[in-house]
Amino acid sequence: MGRSAIHTTEQFKASPGSVLLAAGAAWEGFDFPGDCVSLLIIPRLPFAVPDALKEKERENHPSLRLFIRAVVVPEMQIKLKQGFGRAIRTETDTCVVAILDERAAKGKRYSKDVLAALPEMPVTDSLEDVARFIQQVKGPDYFREASA
Repeated sequence: MGRSAIHTTEQFKASPGSVLLAAGAAWEGFDFPGDCVSLLIIPRLPFAVPDALKEKERENHPSLRLFIRAVVVPEMQIKLKQGFGRAIRTETDTCVVAILDERAAKGKRYSKDVLAALPEMPVTDSLEDVARFIQQVKGPDYFREASA
């Protein structure tokens, strides 16, 4: 959009019912205090892109698997916490966080790592549960405000 994070944030907050698509720097650059976000979608787990520095660091570990467990997963968890923090800033904020990466699904490779990185909360793969949650915590007028 060619605009600063502050301008984009102000514009988003001033437009109830709006949708903000962001990537990259948005993991760390946007702040939405209060209860203005109803859904945060994380399409892929935020693993770092391999680079020369990581390849050099990899040499310090006896195997790729140990390097992933010792370095790659903890870095992903930190980035995931930062992304999660875009929507949930205080104890009274409510938001559905949808992690669409199948590697985070129950019983999959990074499921336990994802759950360990985030605060305790209800977890579901049911759209009905999600709809019920939003209706319960946001109230009936939350989404009507945008169409008024």
